[in-house]
Amino acid sequence: MSLPLPCAASSLLAGLVDGPAPALTEVARTPVSVHFDTGRDDVPVLCVATPRAVRLPNAVLVAHLPDDPPAGFRVTRWWRPARPRGVVAPVRTLAVEPSSLIGAGPGLTPRGDDVLAGALVAAYAVGHTQRDRLVEDTRTALRTRTTTAVSRGLLTHALDGWAVPELAAYVVALGVGDPGSALERLLGVGHTSGAALAEGVHLVVDREPAGAAA
Repeated sequence: MSLPLPCAASSLLAGLVDGPAPALTEVARTPVSVHFDTGRDDVPVLCVATPRAVRLPNAVLVAHLPDDPPAGFRVTRWWRPARPRGVVAPVRTLAVEPSSLIGAGPGLTPRGDDVLAGALVAAYAVGHTQRDRLVEDTRTALRTRTTTAVSRGLLTHALDGWAVPELAAYVVALGVGDPGSALERLLGVGHTSGAALAEGVHLVVDREPAGAAA
């Protein structure tokens, strides 16, 4: 009989992992992470990851990836995912169309989804006056458009401003006017995800990234 998997868990997962074993279906696997569909609306996808992986807001961290869906979890430590807020920065009038972005592009997280996630997190961080419309349009598009399970899960959390640490740090750095090193770290996320996330941020924040021409 399998034992519960020891892990450090995101606080967003308290209702999922702190109790009886959830019913999980594997939907994607990488060398450093495995992603499970949960059948839930609040946490559509659970990511089980090693410390080498980008820390997703819906992740539990483990020493070794399981071969099969875990028979429950034994949480040894809770951690809070990144969620930038109160950022003061000039903003743009939003011209983001979620229905044209969701599912656009190849990969585990399509480029269009990454752009949209960057915009959602930035809009939350700066308290953009058009954020509510962007969130509602994204919810509608998620019901009608097709994308990967992994990306759908991440967009669900981006609706509420939750982000990978590299994205959160970049948005905060833009607010203080010194984004250089934070941008470099963000661009290191995935093959193209970091650049797409940054692009989404700049659909919201009216401040050029470091190195842009004057």
